[in-house]
Amino acid sequence: MWRWGFLILLMPSIPALPNTLLLCLLSGVLLGAAFPPSPFGLLALVGYVPLLMALDQMEVHRRRSVVAHLYVTFFVYHGITNWWVLSWQEQTDPYLMASGAALWLGHPFFLMLPFLALSSIRRRLGGRLGRNVSIWLTPLSITGFEWLHGQTDASYPWLTSGYMLIDTPLAQIADYAGVYGLTFLIAVVNTLLVQRRYIPAVVMVVVWALLGFVNQQQYQPSKRGGSTIQAALVQPNENPWDKWSDPRRQVAQQQHLVDSIRWQGARPDLVVWAETAIPYTIREAPYLDDFQHLRSWVDTSRIALLTGFADRVVYPAGQAPPSARVWPDDPTVRYDHFNAAMSMQAGGGVVGVHHKSMLTPFAERLPFADQLTFAMSWIEWGVGISAWGKGTTRLPLPIITPLGDTVGRVGTIICIESIYPEVARDMVASGADVLAVITNDAWYNGTWGPAQHFCIARMRAIEQRRDVLRCAMSGETGIIRADGSTAYAMPALTRGVLQGTVQPMTVITLYNQLGDILPPVALVVVLLALVLGLVAARFPNVVRNMQIRHDTSFLSE
Repeated sequence: MWRWGFLILLMPSIPALPNTLLLCLLSGVLLGAAFPPSPFGLLALVGYVPLLMALDQMEVHRRRSVVAHLYVTFFVYHGITNWWVLSWQEQTDPYLMASGAALWLGHPFFLMLPFLALSSIRRRLGGRLGRNVSIWLTPLSITGFEWLHGQTDASYPWLTSGYMLIDTPLAQIADYAGVYGLTFLIAVVNTLLVQRRYIPAVVMVVVWALLGFVNQQQYQPSKRGGSTIQAALVQPNENPWDKWSDPRRQVAQQQHLVDSIRWQGARPDLVVWAETAIPYTIREAPYLDDFQHLRSWVDTSRIALLTGFADRVVYPAGQAPPSARVWPDDPTVRYDHFNAAMSMQAGGGVVGVHHKSMLTPFAERLPFADQLTFAMSWIEWGVGISAWGKGTTRLPLPIITPLGDTVGRVGTIICIESIYPEVARDMVASGADVLAVITNDAWYNGTWGPAQHFCIARMRAIEQRRDVLRCAMSGETGIIRADGSTAYAMPALTRGVLQGTVQPMTVITLYNQLGDILPPVALVVVLLALVLGLVAARFPNVVRNMQIRHDTSFLSE
């Protein structure tokens, strides 16, 4: 609904806009309409075409005009897809809303980078040479800069183009090339269409779809054997603001939900609770009685429990990072709180802990906090979770039966970690045979956000060919198969327990083995072309000779 409402607001001014700006608006709309959970993902194959046509028509020396056109495109794209980050729930912290507004204003600049680079290359090389070089570098530029967008503490690679294909057979080759490989192929098809090379574009898409369809068949549940894990995912539908004020009540509520299915005869091997389902440092004083009670409950229930919780680590002397907190009663002691997950087993207590390693910029941690320690206090907000420590390892958590048998190793991914392909890849490389995404998407109830986040988890399932347990505070909770399909799902904004099975898998995909090779290589090629353009601009005679040779070669063909 919001996507189309956004378009209605734009309609009165459309007739008076220049042709190139209309093309840019169209690209923003097409890209936004293609992004999940939209059913129109195939629009990605033409989404960049109007923008590329507009850039081709514009005079590249008019830099401000190029920047303005690009900003309009990606302001619209971000607005259609990510408007929900603003959030307007009754209890929303003003800081959180301000950060959402800042993201909407600032994110388009990051999305513009590949096209600014192409425009610079074309301007400096000039003529037909510059035009052709920039056009054929388009797939490399889009892919390289999208990958770069996910490589720093300030990153936000939510709008990676490859996610647009999640509901099509085209996504099924992600186990070869990853989501950035899908971005590259999307950009290639768009570039071919701009060049009016329709037959190669159609042939490419058909072959790509057939390969994806065949690949998907290998991971159909009916073709998979082996052991399974009976899982129970708890969705308490808790208000994300209230849970911090009475954390014990939330823990008791989730225990009661599990007990209710056990009284009905269910015997799950694994129970999963959401991100910060235990929103306090239960493993240390003054909460040790709570921890002993939880251990006793796990023992008597004869289950394994995977749950999010708040952890605190006191660093050994001299080993604290610069951003670590100072203990109030002893300035020589340094510590950090972590957004964490732990695995507990009946009769054995805690058998593994994972500290979240990728944190939401500003909302959970100041980007580059170790270098900007003086600014950490500037971003604290309502519920006091804006300065988590940053985890340094990505190891799966074991699921152990009361008899001591390990039935699976769960690569546990906390919230926004799921939008970084390398987190799931590292987990699987370290032995994870099942993946789990625990999250608290309740901050954005009633918006596109939780559904988009669920679709991103489906891409991780395809890339690694692992079943995924996705447990959310209020939705979307579900079990995702290794082919990206949803096997079990619970309606959002409901309270209950979702029961289903997952199958541990040991296959190692080509993408897991090789990782993202293409994107950094693509980025290097584009940066080299930029450097070449800068050098060439200082030697105009050389550029002129290159243009003459290129034009002569072009005419002779």
